[in-house]
Amino acid sequence: MVIEFPSGEATASPTRREAAITLALLAIVGSTPALAHAHLVSASPAVDSTVRTAPREVSISFTEKLEEKLSSITVKDAAGRRVDSAAARFADTSGKKLLVALSELAPGRYTVDWVAASVDTHRTNGSFAFTVRP
Repeated sequence: MVIEFPSGEATASPTRREAAITLALLAIVGSTPALAHAHLVSASPAVDSTVRTAPREVSISFTEKLEEKLSSITVKDAAGRRVDSAAARFADTSGKKLLVALSELAPGRYTVDWVAASVDTHRTNGSFAFTVRP
């Protein structure tokens, strides 16, 4: 559609121009990779579980690949003392599972705090507890 102005100039209609701009923006936005956040899928020991044998490590699986250096797991006893004995590391080659080694655990309640940074560097975090039964 062409609109005639008294000066004799012709311009595209606003709706056509808006449609062209919208299509261009969709092409640009649609070509960027989807941004996703890593969310907890499972944990061992399980979230809010009670175990009879003290675990030697805590492992957490996530929905997305992680940046190992930007992700972490810390484990604290009921007094707030850290009982993890090393930095979190990948448990396998998928890049979706982190684990952290633990010192020897006494019976009691433990809190796991985690930070997961997906490969697009978006961070999620959370915490859960587990109990070691005497």
